[in-house]
Amino acid sequence: MFSLDKWLRLVKNAAVLGMAALLLLSGCSTNHTDSTNPVQVEPVVQVKQEASRTNDIFDAAKYKDQLTIRYFDLQSAEDTGDSILIETPDGKTMLIDAGIPQVGSQVVKYLDKLNIEKIDVAVNTHPHADHIGGFAAVLQSKEISTMVMENLPYDSNAYRNAVQALQEKKVKIEYLEDGATFHLGKDVSVEVLNPPKGALPGAVKRFSFAEVNNQAMVLKLTYKEKTFLFTGDIYKEREYQLVDSKAQALKADMMHVPHHGNKTSSSPSFVKAVSPQIAIISSNILQSSDIVKRYENNDAKVYVTGLHGNILITSDGKEMNVITEKDWSVK
Repeated sequence: MFSLDKWLRLVKNAAVLGMAALLLLSGCSTNHTDSTNPVQVEPVVQVKQEASRTNDIFDAAKYKDQLTIRYFDLQSAEDTGDSILIETPDGKTMLIDAGIPQVGSQVVKYLDKLNIEKIDVAVNTHPHADHIGGFAAVLQSKEISTMVMENLPYDSNAYRNAVQALQEKKVKIEYLEDGATFHLGKDVSVEVLNPPKGALPGAVKRFSFAEVNNQAMVLKLTYKEKTFLFTGDIYKEREYQLVDSKAQALKADMMHVPHHGNKTSSSPSFVKAVSPQIAIISSNILQSSDIVKRYENNDAKVYVTGLHGNILITSDGKEMNVITEKDWSVK
């Protein structure tokens, strides 16, 4: 079995050889650009699944007395986005984002596995398709009590379909920004750190990727002695601003790595300010081994949905534990 660090070194070596061969044969570049988030993606060598703990991760009763955070492994040929389910010990549920429209049915399947029929709070961090797109499918079969989102109307089919589904189901919508707080059950509190108070919708004028992503909702969840930071797709520009204005508030034990682990984000000062023990990259495609190394160099244990499959974080409020669906080694 290989560690993630050794696996990534092998990935980079294999990538260099593979890219050289492709360039000799075809003269083409191997850079990949996603239509939703136009950034460079690093190639990944073929790997095999060595062990699976799927049943453990989706055991609906085993961790009922703990806080659970499940990162759903969303699979597609394109970048699939985020979907994260949080359950409290007193049975409250929060779903952060739901991936692209094409994987909405996968999110529903995972919720079914966990016997989830009702979402108390759904959060859409920002209106890009890889975060809001799957909600239309979720709303077809699940009840959502409250939708938390940004006050940022967006011109896309994914956004329109999700909003139409919310309206048809008469879901309560709350537009939140910096300074807002709410509770999820008895012992879990949630603080909104971004977007800035009063900024939206006026702050977004050209609807560039950077503009929209920098306004993405950032949430800090606190459960007893443990803290969990969810960062959406913010870029370095917004990270610097948050470090300057909210350095203390950013500190967290677990961190959702911004923008799926892309080089657009995870500036050294931001990583240091958060200083997480656990860093989760929600991406079906490895975006940057350099970003993984940056977190590891800051003493964080890094997990990637594209490598580890579904990921479960549990906490009793004093300690945290991580269970991954897969262990990975090179074939």
